[in-house]
Parts: sequence; C-alpha cells; structure tokens
Amino acid sequence: MHQEPHHESLPAATGTYKEPSTFSESNPQASRVPPERIAHPFDFLALALASGTSYFTYWIIQLGLALFAIRITRSPVLVSGIAFALTVPWLVCGLFAGALVDRYNRQHVLLVSTTLRLVILGSAACVAALGYVSLPLLYAIALALGITQTLENPALSAAVPMVVAEAKLEKANAWLSGTQNFVELLASPLGGLVASIGAALTLGIGAGCTLAGLVALHFLRGTRTVFRSHLAKKRHIVSEALDGIRFMWHQQTLGVIGLMAAVINACWGAYSGILVLYVVAPGPVELAASGYGVLLMSIGIGGVIGTFLTLPVQRWLGRRWAIGLNIAGNALMFVAPALSTNGWIIGCAAFLGGIGGPMWTIAAAALQGRIVPTDLQGRVNAAYRFLGIGSAAIGPILGGVCAQLFGLRIVFAACACLTIFMLIPFWRVITEDVMRYTREAE
Repeated sequence: MHQEPHHESLPAATGTYKEPSTFSESNPQASRVPPERIAHPFDFLALALASGTSYFTYWIIQLGLALFAIRITRSPVLVSGIAFALTVPWLVCGLFAGALVDRYNRQHVLLVSTTLRLVILGSAACVAALGYVSLPLLYAIALALGITQTLENPALSAAVPMVVAEAKLEKANAWLSGTQNFVELLASPLGGLVASIGAALTLGIGAGCTLAGLVALHFLRGTRTVFRSHLAKKRHIVSEALDGIRFMWHQQTLGVIGLMAAVINACWGAYSGILVLYVVAPGPVELAASGYGVLLMSIGIGGVIGTFLTLPVQRWLGRRWAIGLNIAGNALMFVAPALSTNGWIIGCAAFLGGIGGPMWTIAAAALQGRIVPTDLQGRVNAAYRFLGIGSAAIGPILGGVCAQLFGLRIVFAACACLTIFMLIPFWRVITEDVMRYTREAE
C-alpha cells in the first residue's frame, strides 16, 4: 500500500525550519521552481493587466447585478441569492479547478476561462438589450461569472511564482493587490452610474473589459516552458483535487489562515449580500444607487492605501500583523451598520476595513508562494480559496434568512462578533517565525 507523504508543519516559534516535503505522488523529485522558469520580464505585466481587467469586470457586474435585483424584489433571501450564485462555484468545484490548473498549461487555462466569460457576457448583453431582465437571468450571469473566476484565480496565482523570484513575491503580490484595489476604486462609482442607465450597458462594458484581458494574455511569452504542467503522471482527478487539502492539513499555519478566512469571508458574504437593502432607498440609510457605489468606493480607497502600507507595516510590526489588522478592520466594518444609519459612519468603517484586505492577501499569497511546490500551486491555492471563498457562498444565504427573520442589523452585529473571535487563533497560531519562513532560513 502506498503511504501518503508526510508534510512537516512549520515550527511555531523556534526560528529553525525544515523544507516541506514535496507532495506530488506522481513526481516525488519535483522542486518548487522548475529549471525552465525563465520568463520574459513582460510576463508579469501581462498577468497584472489580465488580473486588473478581470477584477474590473467582476466588480462592475457584481455591483450591477445587486442593483438590478432590488429593482425586481426587496426580499433579502432573493437579493442575497446574487452573492450566493457568484461564490457557490468555489464551494462546488473549487478543488477540481485547482487540479485542472496543475494538470494543464496555466496560460491556456486563463485563455479558456476568459474566452468563456467573454461569450457569456456578450450574449447576456444582447439579451438585456432586448429588454429581458429577470431574476433567473441575473442568477445565471452571476453563476457563470463565478465559474470562470473559480478557474481563473488559481491559474493566475499559480502562474505568478513561476515568473517572479521568491524574494520578490511580496512586492509582486502587492502590485497585483494594488491594481485590484485601484480597479475597485474606479469600478464602484462607475458601476453604480452605469447600472442606473441600464443592464445592457453594464454587461457590454464587462464584455469589453474581458476582451482587453484576453488580448493581454496572448502577450505572455512563456507558453511552452514556464506555464506548462510538470506532473509526470496524472491520477484520478478527485485524488489530485484533495492533494491541496492534504497539504494544508499538514501545514498548520496555512490551514489555520484558510479556516480564519472561511469565517471572515462568510461574514463578508452575509454583509455584502444584504448591505444594498440597508443603504439604498427605501432602506434606512436612503442612498441612491450612485451613492451606494460611492460608499463601496470607500472600501477600494482603503484597499489602495492598505496596499502601500503593507510592506511598511510588515517592517514595523511584523508580517503576522498583516493578518491581525485585517481582522480588526473587518469587525469594525461589519459592526458600523448595526449601530448607525449614517452613511458617512458606515463609509468610514468600510474604508478602515478595506485597508486590511490587501495586507492579508499579500501576506497569505507570499507564504503560499514560498512553501508550496510548483506542481501543487494550483491545488493548494484552490484549496485555500475553497475554504475562504467557498464559505462566502454560505454567508449570503444564512445572512438573507437571518435578516428575513430577525432584521438586517442583527446580521451585521453577528458578523462583527464572529470576526473578532478570529483574534483567538491569530494569537495562538500565527507566529512571526512562521510568516517569515524562507528557504534561505534553513
């Protein structure tokens, strides 16, 4: 009987590290960085452009779908169904997406997912132009967008460590996170404005941005070497999909970060799924659709600032505090609408919550890039997102049901309480020694 390779957890506080053993059953000698990893300098720029256009598309469509939904119904359960449809693909097929990313050329995976999104959004824009906009159509668009994101995100994350030196992973991920937050900053007010004009325009802009991302992906130079699969032998896809979970199980810190992300993202899913009902008239805050976009823009502003603050915070306070500050910021963001109907207070709390987001993302992505072998990058990234984003699919449904039964403010308060409890595993498990793990520390 074949015995599953064992992965040693990174020691909690000793400062002495051992190399995590490679988890690839089909290629036990695989290294984290393949010898062929000689990428053109333009490759990272192309990936950043593709990521930025994809994020803009996702954000503007997500915002538009929520605003279109409240024109049709005021039911918290039905409105939160949009957020559920966007995130449920991670819960259902996220692990399998990671296995596919590790099986095939990662540039090809990105091309396929982007092309599929272009066809879907283009077709939906034509349908909307004919005047057919209904909840089933909105759910279908959200589900299709979520499926393409589920395939694209692990492919992009797996590609970055293949074109960026290990010592520059924080900087590279800071650029990607900064791009995403800057895009969010632009997309929030623009999305509210465009959505107020019509669904066809919103979907058409999304299709145009997707086309721009598709063009950027064609400029990647390392097609046959850098981005190809290095698996010597393919196993059953279910077994390969579970490799990411097994790796995280043995890497205690990465696993705990994933579980903490699951709780916080579930709360975020509940918060974002019903926030539109609370702040857009006739909700208690009584903002217009454009005002809702401006409020969400505060999260993007915070994210841009948080991106610039990430490396200084890591130098001054330590890398672990990129995790801790995000917990505190999210708790503050969630509790604000529970205590106030003032749009300025809710917006300021959202701004502070947005600052911590990129700090967590950059720290977690850099840790994965260091400790995860190349052949497992797609599967481990998918497993991490399965926990983090998959749980966000549960949040909108639970939040919608609870809001229907107990009211919107109770849901916001519960999200804040659950998030602040994440400080317990943060203090007990997330140590500075582990977050600073590098191969040179051996």
